[in-house]
Amino acid sequence: MASSALIAGLALAATIPAASAQDFPNRPVRLVVPFGAGGVSDIIGRTLASRMQDSLGQPIVVDNRGGAGGSIGSDIVAKAQPDGHTILLGSNGTHAIVPYLYKKLPYDPLKDFTPIGMVAITPTVLAVNPELPVKSIRELIAYGKAKPGALSFGSSGIGSTSHLAGEMLGALGGVSLTHVPYKSASAAYPDVFGGRVPMIFDSVLSMTAHLKAGKLRPLAVTTPKRVATLPDLPTMAEAGLPGYAITLWIAVFGPAGMPPAVTTRLNKETNRVLMLPEVRDQMAAQGSEVAPGAPADLLAAVKTDLKRMGEIVKAAKIQPE
Repeated sequence: MASSALIAGLALAATIPAASAQDFPNRPVRLVVPFGAGGVSDIIGRTLASRMQDSLGQPIVVDNRGGAGGSIGSDIVAKAQPDGHTILLGSNGTHAIVPYLYKKLPYDPLKDFTPIGMVAITPTVLAVNPELPVKSIRELIAYGKAKPGALSFGSSGIGSTSHLAGEMLGALGGVSLTHVPYKSASAAYPDVFGGRVPMIFDSVLSMTAHLKAGKLRPLAVTTPKRVATLPDLPTMAEAGLPGYAITLWIAVFGPAGMPPAVTTRLNKETNRVLMLPEVRDQMAAQGSEVAPGAPADLLAAVKTDLKRMGEIVKAAKIQPE
């Protein structure tokens, strides 16, 4: 009798994860965006959430939890119940850069998360104040070498992708660049417009309006290939720095231990939204490229960037504020 009861109990317990996965979602889903409102991640997250909730049948609530390079919001998801109702819109910033900046990071980027799927690739542009007498990367490097200490660049913060983009330019170009971090890229623009900081690395999405207004002169994109919205703008590699490539990617993660069926459902819905023509067009207009794929693809991207970004952070001796 006892054995029969035990076997029956074990059999019942074994069905619980499957039942939970089958019923998912049974309440609103919380999408944690570990950066402030109005930025690239926030815009992409809200685009994704507004369309995923239609097919999931439950609201998706975007929760902006910025701070510490995205690690505060990421940690919230790492410690959430792994039932799929709390997920993260992370990036290579939260999963491949921040781990090298904080010795006591409260989460492990590989062990504490379930990869769900890549969402978008967002190019970064290097632009300068139009008064700076350079019109190409080669001219910029020559100017910097002729006037040591004259070039500084603004970014969205220490350890951000835009920061690492500048460090890579300095290393490959053999030129000294001074990094000027801001709390956000938007906070840097007044100084760039005024010429106090002559250069800035920022996303196409955030920079487009300023480029159209003629307030900035773009020199190159940091991606391996040209950007559709700026087809005449060369890549860094084309502009004279072979091997230069750094890209901001944005992706969805859940806590470690999520039921495979829930992961599959979320991945399927993410990819479905990314294939919608209006979403693809909207992302393209913002300078981003949708990047649907499998959880395994995202895991591979995290592992690759953990190595690449780590090398840049260590070489530049980047330390958090």
